[in-house]
Amino acid sequence: MRARRRWTGCSVPRTWPRWPPSRWTCPKTSCWKRSRSRPPGTPSGEKGAEGPVTERPSIQESPESAKGKCWDAAIVGAGPAGSIAALHLARRGHRVLLLDRARFPREKVCGDGLISDALRALKRAGLYEEVAASAHRLTLATAYSPSRIAVDVPGEALTLRRLHLDAILASGATRAGARFVQGAARSAEPGEDSVRLEVEGLPDPLYARYLLVATGAGLSLMKELGMVRRPEPSAFALRAYVQSDMTLDRLLFAFDRALVPGYGWIFPLGAGEFNVGVGRPATAGGTIRDGFDRFLREFPPARDLMASGRLLGPPKGAMLRMGLEGSIPAVHPRVLAIGEAVGTTFPFSGEGIGKAMESAEIAAEAVGEALQTGDAAPVLRYPEILERRLRPRYHGYTMAERWVGRPWLCDLIFKRARRSPWMQEALRGLAEETVDPREVFSWRGLWRSLTG
Repeated sequence: MRARRRWTGCSVPRTWPRWPPSRWTCPKTSCWKRSRSRPPGTPSGEKGAEGPVTERPSIQESPESAKGKCWDAAIVGAGPAGSIAALHLARRGHRVLLLDRARFPREKVCGDGLISDALRALKRAGLYEEVAASAHRLTLATAYSPSRIAVDVPGEALTLRRLHLDAILASGATRAGARFVQGAARSAEPGEDSVRLEVEGLPDPLYARYLLVATGAGLSLMKELGMVRRPEPSAFALRAYVQSDMTLDRLLFAFDRALVPGYGWIFPLGAGEFNVGVGRPATAGGTIRDGFDRFLREFPPARDLMASGRLLGPPKGAMLRMGLEGSIPAVHPRVLAIGEAVGTTFPFSGEGIGKAMESAEIAAEAVGEALQTGDAAPVLRYPEILERRLRPRYHGYTMAERWVGRPWLCDLIFKRARRSPWMQEALRGLAEETVDPREVFSWRGLWRSLTG
């Protein structure tokens, strides 16, 4: 058996998968050089032309449309991370294949909230205005402590069902030039100069120079590639849609005693519709459904909501991978993982869309540079860059989750926030990502709230 090979050029040591690199190469390697000259905005796999490209009637195609081409990048999973990576790579002029097993549009269990980091990523992608036109805009959030001490935190947020958000992002990727295909990736095998991808419905494999795995909490492909350190989820969430006559002009967060160390939320979506849910760490006792039912019964705004409302369907649950833990961002120079697949969801807040898109931007930058130069060094540095840019905030949110898990400490912070101008500004900065959570959820933060 051949010994495992170890990377060089990355300060975070990684090993290659169990298999040795295959000896086959992409049968149409010569197409890669041609792909670099494709003008950005031209649909992948089609000849370039000056001027705008007419959008296809349907953004999602059958797997057969991907045959017979060598792709610069194949991206499995068309959530926010996958679509943003596809968009940025396609804009660089690369041939991009975006795969998702579901037929779009499709629902996704989520809180449906977009806060500061997600809004900035949408602006960088040029999609903010399109998303905002379909979304419900809010300028205030109110959080409740275990003893129901309320604190207002101003800041822009949008709410939009993932049914619509993900379709907008995928459509943006296709307009940039990516090919969006419905198909489930059965397996992937990295080779010396490409990745061989087996897709349901295709008798022959597809080939891509790089593979980006954006499958969220779904781990089957990640496990096959040897990218999973810990398969267990970090947390669970349960949400339902409610139609109600209640008026609500803000996001509501509740660190209720029935849910600590988790929390509940009520997010207005506009037109009398609300996203209502709870999230709890996997280590918490009880079941997520019990927590959801107690939240609806015992939290006063939730009771008011249901008094004049009705569920639009049964609650749906999801597993969450959080804290940049449990997965390996890259195990081979031609395979990267992005988004929730590498645990980009925040502890404490459960927000994941913004950081998923940021990880996609980092990966797209690395792959784009590697494709342009023919040097894999930028891809090898991807795990290190991901750690350097994102890790500090996860440390802060992990600490915040620990503090919130102690109801008396959480109450103390909320009491100080109602009286301390410094704490009020710090909470606003927390929402805008200008303040580290450790500045607030710490003894030093409490001391500053007494003096400022």
